[in-house]
Amino acid sequence: MTRKGKGKGKRKGKKRNQAIEKRPRWLELPEVIWVDILQRLGAVGMMLTAEKVCTTWRRLCKDPSMWRVINMNNCCDTYLVSYFKAQEMCRRAVDRSQGELVDINMEYFAADELLAYVAERSGKLKRLGIACCYDMVHKDLVEAVQKFPLLEELSLTHTTITTKGIEAIRRSCPRLKSFDVNNNSCFMCLVWYSDY
Repeated sequence: MTRKGKGKGKRKGKKRNQAIEKRPRWLELPEVIWVDILQRLGAVGMMLTAEKVCTTWRRLCKDPSMWRVINMNNCCDTYLVSYFKAQEMCRRAVDRSQGELVDINMEYFAADELLAYVAERSGKLKRLGIACCYDMVHKDLVEAVQKFPLLEELSLTHTTITTKGIEAIRRSCPRLKSFDVNNNSCFMCLVWYSDY
């Protein structure tokens, strides 16, 4: 091997050591910036990708405060997640909130058992959105919603809720300020505002 070849090898090694020692500037961003970025990914994005990027992101993704709002709209389309996988991920997200959940949106995969699961573990829930979930029995939906004493906003889009169910929910949720119902291409929006 020539002397010229040895010199190149040393330079490459030296550059590698310098690269390892120098941290990228983006790793120095304040934690609030990371939290904002991760929350924009949504629940499914955080569970499927973000928590696998680095230890900092994993730590942030496990923090219960990151799971106060769970938005799982379009997760079956965007991430090609199956109906049952979406339910499993929703349960994990609810568990990660450790009872601090205040807002949840479920689209295409909500079922009676899942909503009962959310109701048992989320006494602080203030907003609930359910869309395109025809497997739910309206009686079970009403029973679950009645377990949210702090509920202020409820949005039901393309569900099996009946007029009786709507009235039962309205009577049993004294803090309800907004109640939107949109069923089967027949749009009806029922909005009640409280006096306070």
